[in-house]
Amino acid sequence: VGVENPEDYVDVLIGTRSRIDLSTGNVLPFLGRPWGMNLWAPQTNNYSPSATNGKAWWFHPDDKELYGIRCTHQPSPWINDYGNFLIQADMGIRKTKYPDKTSFHKPEKLSPYQMDFVLTNHCTGDGECITMNMTATKRGAIFKISFPSFDESAERLGYDQTRRIRVLLSSNLTDYVSVDPATGEMSGYTTKNSGGVPVSSGPPLRDDSKDTCKDDSVVKPTVGLHGHDIYRFRVNGTGDAAAQVCLEQCCSEENCVAWTLDPPSEGLTEAKHLYSTPSGLRDCDSAHSCCWIKDVAEDDGARGGHISGWKKGHGPETTKIHFKHYFVMQASIEAENGDTDVVNDNMFVNGLEGYLEFPALTKSITLRVATSFISLDQAKTTLELELPKEKRFEDIADESRDAWRSLLSHVKVEGGGAGDPRGDFGRLQIFYSSMYRASLFPRSLAEVTKDGKLVHYSPYDSKGRVFPGEISTDSGFWDAYRTVYQYGALVNPDQYSKIIQGWINAYRENGWIPSWPSPGERGAMAATMQDAVIADAIVRKTPGINLTEAYEAIRKDAFEIPPPLSKRGRASLAEYVKYGYIPADSAYHDGVAATLNFKLADFSVSLAAEAMNFPDEAKKLRDRASSWKLLFDAHAPGIPGGIPGFFRVKFTNGSFPDRWDPFAWGGDYSEYTEASGYQYRFYVPHDPKGLADAYGGTEKICKAIEEMMTAPPVIHVGTWGLHHEQVELINNCFGEYEHNNQPVHHVLYMAKGAGCPSVGQKWLRIAQEKLYNQEVGFSGDEDNGEMASWFVLSALGLYQLVPGASYYEIGSPLFETAVIDVPGGKKIEIVAKGNSRGTPYIKSVVFNGKKLTNLRVSIEDLKKGGLLEFEMSGDPKDAEEFLVL
Repeated sequence: VGVENPEDYVDVLIGTRSRIDLSTGNVLPFLGRPWGMNLWAPQTNNYSPSATNGKAWWFHPDDKELYGIRCTHQPSPWINDYGNFLIQADMGIRKTKYPDKTSFHKPEKLSPYQMDFVLTNHCTGDGECITMNMTATKRGAIFKISFPSFDESAERLGYDQTRRIRVLLSSNLTDYVSVDPATGEMSGYTTKNSGGVPVSSGPPLRDDSKDTCKDDSVVKPTVGLHGHDIYRFRVNGTGDAAAQVCLEQCCSEENCVAWTLDPPSEGLTEAKHLYSTPSGLRDCDSAHSCCWIKDVAEDDGARGGHISGWKKGHGPETTKIHFKHYFVMQASIEAENGDTDVVNDNMFVNGLEGYLEFPALTKSITLRVATSFISLDQAKTTLELELPKEKRFEDIADESRDAWRSLLSHVKVEGGGAGDPRGDFGRLQIFYSSMYRASLFPRSLAEVTKDGKLVHYSPYDSKGRVFPGEISTDSGFWDAYRTVYQYGALVNPDQYSKIIQGWINAYRENGWIPSWPSPGERGAMAATMQDAVIADAIVRKTPGINLTEAYEAIRKDAFEIPPPLSKRGRASLAEYVKYGYIPADSAYHDGVAATLNFKLADFSVSLAAEAMNFPDEAKKLRDRASSWKLLFDAHAPGIPGGIPGFFRVKFTNGSFPDRWDPFAWGGDYSEYTEASGYQYRFYVPHDPKGLADAYGGTEKICKAIEEMMTAPPVIHVGTWGLHHEQVELINNCFGEYEHNNQPVHHVLYMAKGAGCPSVGQKWLRIAQEKLYNQEVGFSGDEDNGEMASWFVLSALGLYQLVPGASYYEIGSPLFETAVIDVPGGKKIEIVAKGNSRGTPYIKSVVFNGKKLTNLRVSIEDLKKGGLLEFEMSGDPKDAEEFLVL
């Protein structure tokens, strides 16, 4: 069963045809090893450090220029990059500015294990051009750069044929590069980051007992893009509105100042005079020293405008950032020249360049690159371990290809719905490209020392110290909890165990499990869905982790109120426990979204509490989880003639707001995260039967689910404003089923629990065929493997609806046969008899001779391997008759 070389079915360009206003994945064409510390990608357009101005989108397949090959750690353009730098090859007179330094390029091979480029503006009259071939290890890469033959006639005409390799860094002020032509080596570090790095504070510049800035009783404190703030406040709306609050709330206090790293965002008008730079402080109202603004964000995701900074005397002058990404590059021959230069052009402001120049007769150069977050010496150790000189480029490329082949061969598929417009190759291409995407994040930052020990720099420790063992990062749990870890536990259990170990180490070093680390906590999105992931790992008895410590970590999130504005735990926990929900008139947003996520997380943690023999805590958490009914309004209408019933925000007095618009994205009180009431109306994956009862029975909830699939895609601009997700819903999806974003990814698996399996099975097959193909790519942001994992699991007919549950739900398998390797040499064989495009319904399903009439299969049984046998049908009645709840 299956193909011999699944790595050759991976199309790294699927999902990359994205812009800031329309996502087909918002992913990059990554070269690297599975879960590697570094990834590499071609940068094909201009660089800017901010996601808000559109330039975190630095690759597009239609671009013709090549700015260089980027060492990247970017999990999402909305989170942006860290530790990134560029490597470039050229020839001739050294150009000092972009875009003169760019090359026209033609990619000849783009794969997970090797990329080859022809630089077409560096060619001879005979058509011989510079070529760049590259492949990667976990923490390094190797380039084979070939130059055109030396041209004597061009030499006589004075044409410069010097060969050159460059490295480009973001800042001449904070980055460093050393160049040694005699050894052909460049080394240094970059401090480039987008937040989430450890910062420690020294003593204040002066002892000022009169500081009166407060970190409470201001406008809606919340998480934001930057951390370690001493003083912080925020407002909804524009940057101008945020700046006005600065005038009103901060300028009235003489001792209150803040700091900015960023220039004024576009769109700021009257407030522009509020900005200053680290070199000088400007009085914002010509009367008081005011908010020296650290950051004003225009519509920061789902958060609205915000502004943040420090008290006077506690600003950046007293802080130290503990983050450096070290690199060492060794060319295979010595250079005849080399130097460094400050770069100021349309790409960098005070950037830094290092370069090596080689004789005109040089035909080829091999460049070995290794990096470390620990030290330059460790980068050199990695170079020796992963890229020893005795290994050729071809050897490393073969190793990388073998790594991907081995990984992707864990699942072998064959056949699939006859009549599927993608055809056999298209189905396999989408499937294995999705497996590739599901095997990049979370990444490991662990490194191997000379004596073979596994250690890591910790972005979670306040001083960025080095600790033993694994460490994980770059995973947005709000997205990933739904599929990434369930997929990993099923298909790559050994790596899954390492990843969970990495999160437990993050807890040890930070005191809390992060919710959106990159590399450290960024504090984006609502709720603490990392709790659900760790709870699931506990129930699975995941090898290699301390179960007691793991439970301690998620129990802390569930029961302990975190420090104010710390981006840790559940900031709104006190309100949530007091009212059973997050009120609209509290200091917190995401009143519906965060509340429902907390309910699910509580249920998952309750399952872990049971497994760890804490019955009292399990009951308390189950009771909290079951109180989702507090926000369900059975009478709230949707489309005319449709089924009523939606989750709505409440005030502290227990009343719903008078105004109701089910199509308003964000709602009226920022209660819906990245969606409207329609997308959150089935957000109780832990209680589909209870939700069916709240709707008035199976018939009504099933009609409501069908309504979501078929209703016109109406969008009203609420508190969240207009974003790419609304465009994708209309452009890529159907009905109000916003599959381009995560809040609906569980819905079709709810249908079975509600009593209508045929509804779920029909639309699951439609979603797999319509929303995952070469034309669409992904229907929206792929989000660190979440959407890819959804497709792979669904194509296998499996999905874990509730993290911590002891079973996978049965869906509608896409392929006729599939084989999953499990540890111990065992296999899960999936056979779907009669499977075709017109037969999405399950007439029967049997695992190892036992009928699964409840459409669930035990995780423990799957671990033992066996035969999962489906009989597919084109009649929805067959699905209804087979199910026994």
